[in-house]
Amino acid sequence: MNNRKIKHRLKYKAAAVILGLTMMITGCGSNEEATTTGEATTQAGTTQPTTSASAGLSVAESSLIHDPTGITLKKDGMILNPLTGLWIDEKYENLRPISAQYCNVPQALPSYGLSFADIIYEMVTEARTTRLMPIFTEYDKVEKFEALRSTRHYFNRKTVEYDTIHLFCGASDYANHYDLYWQHYPYLEFVDLIKDPGLNRDNSRVAPYNAFTYPDQVLKQMEAKGYSKTHRSYYECNHKFASEFTDLADGDTATKVSVPYFRKNLPWFEYNEAEQVYYRYQFEGKHVDGQTGEQLKVTNILIQYVPHRALAGYEEAGSQDIDWTGSGEGVYCTGGKRINVTWRYNNYSTRWYDASGEEIKMNPGKTWIVVSPKTYGDGYKGVLFNGEEQ
Repeated sequence: MNNRKIKHRLKYKAAAVILGLTMMITGCGSNEEATTTGEATTQAGTTQPTTSASAGLSVAESSLIHDPTGITLKKDGMILNPLTGLWIDEKYENLRPISAQYCNVPQALPSYGLSFADIIYEMVTEARTTRLMPIFTEYDKVEKFEALRSTRHYFNRKTVEYDTIHLFCGASDYANHYDLYWQHYPYLEFVDLIKDPGLNRDNSRVAPYNAFTYPDQVLKQMEAKGYSKTHRSYYECNHKFASEFTDLADGDTATKVSVPYFRKNLPWFEYNEAEQVYYRYQFEGKHVDGQTGEQLKVTNILIQYVPHRALAGYEEAGSQDIDWTGSGEGVYCTGGKRINVTWRYNNYSTRWYDASGEEIKMNPGKTWIVVSPKTYGDGYKGVLFNGEEQ
């Protein structure tokens, strides 16, 4: 190992010790079984966030359960999915979601199972290619998680907010040094055909764009590692939802939302008024789920403007950092309209607010979250609404 690598490794191990002390207090979940599973514990004497009102409910079928604000959480064998605001089977109650690191280049398409994701994050990695991080509650409906690729530390940070088990195939050097070595969050890495029994390769695709795993193999690996299948005790969802679809009366038009900053896949969304959803496009065509054969569609689009910068010590690899902390600007799109919003990060939770400072309630449905810088100097624009900048 050369001196430069040794210096980096020592630097990041030292920094990781500090990070480990702070990450033991997570605003999205505690881990009461952590002493036997290896998941991070909370420090004694710290204040835990209030438990979500929907967590741990156990009532007879056909009864109604309400949270303190009067919202019905459970009825007739169904529960409200906290990630979508939609009714789903009560068997998913308090179920810990699965997140996955999906490759998003032509060689890896079509992706499988994205139609069943509650939330999909899209961020750039190197050279403005994007990777997707779908978050699944009903992951038993997914045929297979394909195509899995390596994770980045800025994706890892988001998995903590949703208390997910994260699936990926390999990791960046920085993520290995700063996250995985200290096991700050629960994950399943499928990177070796011999050592990782859950890893599979699709022979119809070229490596490394052909890695996948099945839901039952994920469950086996979760059990082997001792990960809880249900949310940790004080998890609380980042998002709030209205009880029914509501138009943004004061919103500006946003029937087409495009992201030229993602210059490799150049994605855009087009609003379908009859269905009240945005259809997803990229690479000059429809973005299709390989499992269902259907075009992807979502009810909500959140644009999160976040500072992007070069990652010190890893400039040669083109690696970047995304700073989730503090607060920033954003845009919420639904129903063919948009409003400006702000986001605030605190204690491993990101909340979204309108111009009056009230936390927004999104329309019930799936959400696509686009992460982009607000300003940059290479001539590429960030997010366009009907062909114009905000």
